[in-house]
Amino acid sequence: MNFKGKKLLVLGGIKLLCDVVIRAKALGAYVIVADYNENSPAKQIADEGVLINALDVDSIVSYCKEYHVDGVITGFVDILLKPYYEVCKRLGLPCYLTSQMIEISTNKIAFKETCKQFDVPVPETYIVGSEIPEEEYNKIKFPVFLKPLDSSGSRGAYKCNNKEELHKRFYDAIIFSPSRKVIIEDYLTGREFLMNFIAQDGEFRMISMFDRHVTDNRGSAINYANLSFGPSKATDYYLNLVNDKVINMFKSLNFKDGIYFLQGYYDNNKITFYEMGCRLGGSYYDLENAVIKIDPINMLINYAFTGVMIDNIQDIREDIGKYDKIAVCVNYLLAGKEGTVYRIKGIDKIKQMGSYVHCEQRYEEGYHYNDGDKVVDRPLLCVYLMVQNFEQLVHDVDYMNNVFDVLDKNNNSLLQEKFNPLKLVKY
Repeated sequence: MNFKGKKLLVLGGIKLLCDVVIRAKALGAYVIVADYNENSPAKQIADEGVLINALDVDSIVSYCKEYHVDGVITGFVDILLKPYYEVCKRLGLPCYLTSQMIEISTNKIAFKETCKQFDVPVPETYIVGSEIPEEEYNKIKFPVFLKPLDSSGSRGAYKCNNKEELHKRFYDAIIFSPSRKVIIEDYLTGREFLMNFIAQDGEFRMISMFDRHVTDNRGSAINYANLSFGPSKATDYYLNLVNDKVINMFKSLNFKDGIYFLQGYYDNNKITFYEMGCRLGGSYYDLENAVIKIDPINMLINYAFTGVMIDNIQDIREDIGKYDKIAVCVNYLLAGKEGTVYRIKGIDKIKQMGSYVHCEQRYEEGYHYNDGDKVVDRPLLCVYLMVQNFEQLVHDVDYMNNVFDVLDKNNNSLLQEKFNPLKLVKY
């Protein structure tokens, strides 16, 4: 792929979109980032930054026409999917999304109802609305999972063990819902997983399935796992018994191109899905590229210019998600409601590891955070490794835990509890 002379407009300038900017520039494209923040991270590394709200479709379309933009792209944020779709539609540019894809991936009820039509397993729902009628409490089997109907990123999501907790958390959740509605459903148990798909011309491949692990002091309503690895322990079960149902659903809904993710739980030979996305999600694309030489970001860039994700998806094995190595993602998260990062140590040693693939440093020394930003998780460093076996996984994660730390001015660690890799030995 060589897109020299082509202009790519990126909607949104968050830190994660820097990966899109970097890859597009490496492919020769002239990259423009549009959002309302003059100093957004992606703008700092783009060829050009434009001060236009990414939700302002009319202004984005006018800009693209005036400056002859050749392709538009976005990722990671649900709220930008509809503007991306509308902009591309009005400009006649390639967009893999359909209005139905946006609805299913951003409305939890639409997702669950669709899954039920195709026998794709989802949790039982008790209530959807802006209040809980008193008589409904008697029908609820605790524990339950409470979450905003139309939000993302684990904001306002809680496990509730009894009526008192549900009542207390209900209004905490509803403030994160644009429609002012919440959903109450069965609380899923087992091991959480996240899986990614690519699609071209109505053919689909599951390219990764990662098990997500957290420390004992964290709940299930989290955005970043402490440690994830693929292939998931449930990969064979999924491919043998569930994959055909999921692919049948995608094809029946006339999904043709693009990227998709599904999240769910695996418990005693049972898979249950709770969420879907039609965008870049998680942070596993670097590992997918390292292990199976498939890069979803490059595919999306190619699609933005050509309308083609990949030349021939038939060349990719249907069981490509069964890795012959272990891909690992370790997230080191900041602790507490407030703090200032004074010193970061150990990243240089991590980069010298033989299993090292890539890392993302989200915050720099001097960064101050507080509870007012309503951020669910603050990962300061996300590290990606490719190891040969579980013994190496345990060894390398233990090494990183020993050499890496984030300190305040009093030399106290600002990190949450690090994940103990020995917990995986019996997993």
